[in-house]
Amino acid sequence: MDLDTLKTSWKALDERLARIEALQAQANDLERARDAEARAKAGQLASRRALRPLAIGLGLQAIAGVVLATIAVAFWVKRADLGAQFIVYGVLVQAYAIALIASAGQELSLIRRVRMTGAVLDMQGALAELRRWRETAGWVLGLAGGVIWVPLLLMGLAVLGFDVWTHRPSFIGWLGLWAVGGTAAVWAILRWAERHPRFGASMRANAAGQSVRRAELALADVRAFEAEGR
Repeated sequence: MDLDTLKTSWKALDERLARIEALQAQANDLERARDAEARAKAGQLASRRALRPLAIGLGLQAIAGVVLATIAVAFWVKRADLGAQFIVYGVLVQAYAIALIASAGQELSLIRRVRMTGAVLDMQGALAELRRWRETAGWVLGLAGGVIWVPLLLMGLAVLGFDVWTHRPSFIGWLGLWAVGGTAAVWAILRWAERHPRFGASMRANAAGQSVRRAELALADVRAFEAEGR
């Protein structure tokens, strides 16, 4: 074999190896793309599944709010002529029940947005909005719940036939002091948490709820896998 023939053979071999390497690279890219797509779908599915318990709980919250509002309206409408205090009890409880319904409706709307979103990055944005809403609404409803038990108790006593406002007005004052004191203590804790980032982050995580954290972790795993593939 002369030198020219050898060079031609080596050149043909190099070109063949280059084509094989190019095809192998394409196959590897395709395989990585399939893996990334499968991982993304699995992460999206896991994220949506993680939100199911929260959606069920919110549905129950909305139902409880409707029941509570119905009871409150029936209470103060029936006793409106007996004294303004009964209207105050009922309207306060009714307002709290409406807040429960509205909060549940807003969160369910945000969860639906997460489920209807296709891209992982968009899902993370929707989850972040859901987290922010739950952190805010959770503390607002929690603070309101620290006070609303007073008119609820007074409603219960009125149903049993005892009008505290008429017979023991000082007792209402003590109940109010307890409620305000408890609410003030919770508010002080929140203010303190703002000055201690680690403790504040823990409180915000608890306020967001386990379902939201699991959904976020599922999507974060997908994003980490995508970053490794770049």
